[in-house]
Amino acid sequence: MVTVVELLSLQGLAHIVGVPPSILATWIKQFAMYVPKAQEEDENYYLPEAIDVLKYIKQCKQAQYSFTEIENLLLSEFTSIENKSASTVYQTEDKETIRCMMQTIGLTVTNMNQLTESFHALEHKYKEQTRELNTLKKQIELLHSKQIQ
Repeated sequence: MVTVVELLSLQGLAHIVGVPPSILATWIKQFAMYVPKAQEEDENYYLPEAIDVLKYIKQCKQAQYSFTEIENLLLSEFTSIENKSASTVYQTEDKETIRCMMQTIGLTVTNMNQLTESFHALEHKYKEQTRELNTLKKQIELLHSKQIQ
């Protein structure tokens, strides 16, 4: 059973692989059968094995291989990756440690992006409320000055 800690979001995976999420999403659609994923709470998450596959695709793209060429290379390089045991994908403790660190970084990046978006939304709302408060203060001052006269 795969736990949420072992899974990567698209954003985290993009950070690890070093490509924008939009490009990574395209690659994942194009080569879906080679990119192991899981679904949690209506969201797609990716298994750590996806890192190797997507880095390989990145190298092929940089070498300007065609879709068909990449697919043939993936077929020979990553045949039935979902059926491979974790021990064949990560054979040493060092690789396991690196994988865990990369997952943590990916999750942290995703969380930071979400927090940044929330902060900007709150900041925008604060500015709107401050403007509205200043407008109301001016209206109160105007009403108060009219009452004095």
